[in-house]
Amino acid sequence: MISIKSLFKSSIIYGLGSALVRIMTFALVPLYTNDGGWYGHYVMIFPIIGILRACYSHGSGDSFLKLYSQSKNKKELISTYIIHTIIVTIGISIILMIIHYFVPLQNAQSLIGLLQIYFYYILIIVGLDTLNYRIMDILRIKNYPLYYMIVHFFGQLITILLAIYYVTNQGLGLKGALLALVYGGLMTFIMFVPILFKYIDIKKYSPHYVKQIFALGVRFFPATIFFLLMTQIDKFLIYFFLPNAEPIVGAYGAAVKLASIPMLFIGAFNLGWQPFYLSNGNDSKAIEKYEKIGTAFAILTLSLAWFVAIIMPLIANMNIPYIGKVVNMENYPMSSSIIPIIVIAHFFYALYIINMPSIYVCNKQNWSPIFRMFGAIVNLILNIILIPKYEMLGAALATSISYALMFSWLFYKNKKWMPINLAWYDIIFLGLISIVSVWHFMIVSPWQYYSMVITILYIGFLLYKHGLKQLILLFNN
Repeated sequence: MISIKSLFKSSIIYGLGSALVRIMTFALVPLYTNDGGWYGHYVMIFPIIGILRACYSHGSGDSFLKLYSQSKNKKELISTYIIHTIIVTIGISIILMIIHYFVPLQNAQSLIGLLQIYFYYILIIVGLDTLNYRIMDILRIKNYPLYYMIVHFFGQLITILLAIYYVTNQGLGLKGALLALVYGGLMTFIMFVPILFKYIDIKKYSPHYVKQIFALGVRFFPATIFFLLMTQIDKFLIYFFLPNAEPIVGAYGAAVKLASIPMLFIGAFNLGWQPFYLSNGNDSKAIEKYEKIGTAFAILTLSLAWFVAIIMPLIANMNIPYIGKVVNMENYPMSSSIIPIIVIAHFFYALYIINMPSIYVCNKQNWSPIFRMFGAIVNLILNIILIPKYEMLGAALATSISYALMFSWLFYKNKKWMPINLAWYDIIFLGLISIVSVWHFMIVSPWQYYSMVITILYIGFLLYKHGLKQLILLFNN
């Protein structure tokens, strides 16, 4: 069983490492938006890479984490997992290359034409990422967060340095950005090779575990696809519905990037959260832990979202020496007002993550794709309605509403499955004063700094009440 102390230690390492990596990758936004007009195409290609990653993985990551907590022969499962991933990666890559060979060349300005031009770059990026993420799953379940983050950090550092070299020095634009991802993924894989040598053993390859991975993966895979569609479909619909869409897609992609700091915190927490609740189960003591941890996490996420909603619109207009503005508004005119709306979506996703233990520990995996499909369908419908009229603002609103409804449905089902009762009065009140504070900054109200001080004081009070005071008691248990 993973302890709370171990959960927070792991999450802190994941969080600090991810934060450092994300801060570094923010440097790519001004680099890319100030370098010609290709960033919108980059924003369009990246979701395709994400969807292909999901297809290569076919839900095996979640399957492995679920099976590992129940497996009696863990070495055999890990070895099978790695070998299976390699076989599937090679197999799907061959199939895609055959399809690519027979599809006629399309217009280079179309999405399909763009994918054809950079097909092999995309294929290599997806293949390397698939292997790297599966090795990261092993590090997570073995609770090696430091190794995980050191390799992740240096892989991203190499990617960023190469992006600067290829894009700025060599002037390769989109090709340079993709080349940087290729070599960054390759270097990450090389640094992960010791894990392969340690855990891979062909003699331990088990068809029995392969069947189990597929059987569970079929249940998890649709949820992943629906989630990706939910998070990425807005970019494609902007591209489809709006004339001269490339700069609008680029501007929207830049805003999403700037608003993504809460997501790195949520992702870092989830890296430790999932193994934690899988090992703790659903008894009354475990639920009490989930409630106290969930409350503290919700308060921290909401506090971070409030800060990002205030500070990132200001940073977007900052001028960096030798590079230019963080977001080149001439190439990519961005309304900074959409950043607060996007961070609201992140907060609702955090609430969804807090309520996810029931799906796994109560064996409700069949519901996971249903929740995600519901969110994706709502997002699609709202985007179709709102984008033609409100453009980027409509896409941001659609995302926030769909996340809110997806969480609300899971929260309702959890009332029967496994209620996780957070300190809702404190969380809701913090949300209200945060919205007021952000609104004062958006309209440049004379009350903006007073509301900021009030929000900070209330956050401090809640962190003491639910963070330090309550969690210290749990650490001692």
